[in-house]
Amino acid sequence: MSGQSRRALLLLFAGFSLWALAFVVFYALQALGCAYGWPQHRLILISAYLLAILAMAWLAWATPHWAGDKGVLPIAAKWANRAALAATILILLPVSFASACI
Repeated sequence: MSGQSRRALLLLFAGFSLWALAFVVFYALQALGCAYGWPQHRLILISAYLLAILAMAWLAWATPHWAGDKGVLPIAAKWANRAALAATILILLPVSFASACI
């Protein structure tokens, strides 16, 4: 396996791994903010959301450059990272802007 293929394979898993990490951190922030009554809870959630979106967008658009332009693996990595970006937007957006604590 060439170095370029290894890089593309790593990038194939990077998007959804980052999504999973953002999901856990985001919901932990949500739960801790509700439990301890943080005064800036919504601001913290929106900041975490924007940070996750920026990281995912950078990964989604930078992937072809890192992985090389030829082969199936770089193309799969590019579209997997873009799907992870869409999943991040759809999953974390409602919690960022809706009522945080029940």
